[in-house]
Amino acid sequence: MPTSTLALAPVTPLVAAPTGDEGTAPVLRYHRCGWCGSATGRAALLCPICGSSELEEQASTGTGIVHRLLTPRHRQYTDGETICLVVMEEGFTVQASLDDALPGTVPEGTRVRLASPAPHTHLPVFRAA
Repeated sequence: MPTSTLALAPVTPLVAAPTGDEGTAPVLRYHRCGWCGSATGRAALLCPICGSSELEEQASTGTGIVHRLLTPRHRQYTDGETICLVVMEEGFTVQASLDDALPGTVPEGTRVRLASPAPHTHLPVFRAA
């Protein structure tokens, strides 16, 4: 009886550190499904929409729109950072930190761009564009 193998996409970090080839700008990685075309920012082995394993890693343009500001339950863990959901141009949503933004000063709908990673957060960091 023949056996079949399932090809799984490699799991990579969401925000990759810049390398010499990419210059100094950080790179936000995401997966695009080869079967249905949906994009996901999560580290996934299967497409969350159709279940396909044909996920291709791609680099985002790094621009998006603030969809919603989030209030963390435990402020002692956020060091005063502003947490939000950003809808990227490619069509996926990512939880992020807004750099140089006081809580309540960045309205929803603000265009943002990926910034250099900050040492105080594990989230991708964005700045108002």
